[in-house]
Amino acid sequence: MSSNDITDPEFYSLRDVLLLSQLLHTNHIGTLETLKSSNEDKLYDIIQKFTSHKSFKLENKVVKLSTIEQLVELYSNLFKYYDVDTTADLANYVYYKRIEELENIIEDKKSEFQQVLNE
Repeated sequence: MSSNDITDPEFYSLRDVLLLSQLLHTNHIGTLETLKSSNEDKLYDIIQKFTSHKSFKLENKVVKLSTIEQLVELYSNLFKYYDVDTTADLANYVYYKRIEELENIIEDKKSEFQQVLNE
């Protein structure tokens, strides 16, 4: 998988993965089996909400995920990448990683701000 492959977890930020896991969770899709047996219209709605989300527009990121097969492959790859078995586990893992990421950004900005003040 290349880094721009739409089913490669590395193509997606923690925020992106958290968004997808929230969409799946709110649609009662907790496992790969549940995803595979879900209503096609529901899955296409999830794909549409995910790919057209404002967070991608803010990043100027185009996500070309468009088929159920791609969604299933991405979901499976995310489970392997993050070593989890359920949507809730994925969401929890990514949530705490995202919090850590944001805390690091805040610390970096504090340091940067302090340097500017000291100039």
